[in-house]
Amino acid sequence: MNRKQRRAMSKALKKTKVDHNALETKLGLFDMIPDDCVICHAPFDKTNKEMVKTWNVAVRQKEKIVRVYCPTCWTKTRNLLNDLGVDVDGKQTKRKN
Repeated sequence: MNRKQRRAMSKALKKTKVDHNALETKLGLFDMIPDDCVICHAPFDKTNKEMVKTWNVAVRQKEKIVRVYCPTCWTKTRNLLNDLGVDVDGKQTKRKN
């Protein structure tokens, strides 16, 4: 990133009042996106707009882990979590008997 681009980004961040360090952290995690689904290993193309819109990305910022799920595996994972009584946000809920 050259000086002109850094200044433009800094100016834009000041206008939107976004934390500069948070943005850098998120951009750094973008490079860590894997090239395939975590579960079924189906290839993920970052340049394909349709895949970017339909696939799901799970980010754990504290652990710096980025996982990619295809739509099929994502629905299976959500159903499994619901069956186990875990909310999608990761909070434990009461299990239905």
